[in-house]
Amino acid sequence: MRRPVGVRAAVTAAVVATVAAVSLVPPATASAAPANSKVRYVALGDSRAAGPSLDRIAQTNGCKRSDLGYPNLVARGVDAASFLNLSCSGARTENVTNTPQQTSTGAVPPQIDRMPSDTTLVTVSIGGNDIRWPTLISRCYASGPGGDAGCRTNPAFIRDAVVALADIGPKVWSTLVAIRVKAPAARIVLVGHGGIFGDRGCWPNLPISDADAVWVNGFFAMFNGVLATAAATSGAEFVDVATTSHGHDACAAPDQRWFEGRQAGPSASPLHPNAAGMAHMARRVLEVVHR
Repeated sequence: MRRPVGVRAAVTAAVVATVAAVSLVPPATASAAPANSKVRYVALGDSRAAGPSLDRIAQTNGCKRSDLGYPNLVARGVDAASFLNLSCSGARTENVTNTPQQTSTGAVPPQIDRMPSDTTLVTVSIGGNDIRWPTLISRCYASGPGGDAGCRTNPAFIRDAVVALADIGPKVWSTLVAIRVKAPAARIVLVGHGGIFGDRGCWPNLPISDADAVWVNGFFAMFNGVLATAAATSGAEFVDVATTSHGHDACAAPDQRWFEGRQAGPSASPLHPNAAGMAHMARRVLEVVHR
């Protein structure tokens, strides 16, 4: 299916607007399924859905899928009649739609190839590996305690960030459209990014100055704005998991932390949601699905 004229322009305009205002595009809405419907649920996406390192199950398969990832919690929350978790750590948009993904246990077919056409609910977490945000944001890391990399005022860095966001919008839009073509009756829910960074850094877990941390937090707001635009223009819905996780970022106290920094414990992966973060993401998805 061809992308409609103006989608790239719309996405780029959204990036420019969010750079200036750091505001989120309102999520799309859709009517909820009847209470007595049989939900046939498929989860697609990358490690934010798969949940690497959360349990031993995640350490025994090439995609590092865990039973503690938010898809499993959503499946229970909707009382799914069938559930298929196809998410795979490291996946990019093309690995969802048309390109096999190489893993430690062999090649994995494009995720939608295994998605039944009668699926009624799809969740998708995707885009982070396309823009390689950990590598991009690492340019904001200070070299020592109390340091300031000053990425927020680096024109080359800001240019690269804006280009990355402008490029990812059409890719996510095309992914959502491909999912719609494969499962025409499905309710498609795109799950957002963010939650790791708050308004301060913490050496060495997040080695970033407070001022740069605020900018990076805003970068994820921009990213979510682009994702929300892609969802709205493709007939999907967007779930914001970042703004509702204030105070639970990687610099929070361990018992309040939903997202890990660079020094994750044994039951979580660096720069990923931990089990509490997955539970939070599941709650946010279920709030949208049940409304």
